[in-house]
Amino acid sequence: MIGLVNWTAAFVGFILAVILSNVFGYFMGFVGISIGLFIAGIVVGLMVGGGVLTGFGNGLVAGAFGAIVISIILLIGGTITAGLVGFGVAAAASIVWILTIFVTSGFVVGVGGAIGSLISGKN
Repeated sequence: MIGLVNWTAAFVGFILAVILSNVFGYFMGFVGISIGLFIAGIVVGLMVGGGVLTGFGNGLVAGAFGAIVISIILLIGGTITAGLVGFGVAAAASIVWILTIFVTSGFVVGVGGAIGSLISGKN
């Protein structure tokens, strides 16, 4: 069904995206990071099935988790190290960071999710 997010698949995809992008990124640089994100998206798509839009949407949510977690860590770190000024700077950086990661990584994981849902054949 289009529009519903399988939160289990999205969370598993997020964890896999973190692990695989770090492992592949260590050996192959930026290309490896993209490959790890793509593979995580395929796993999300295989878990949810349903069609291209369902797989893409769930993959996009899995990719967006990364942006949200990184921005929270950035906010906490900025506040701890520089107080209110650090919070303000980290908040501004977080907005840019979320948008950048959402567009880049979220899209790669989303495309992987769409392909994975096509491969699964589940409706």
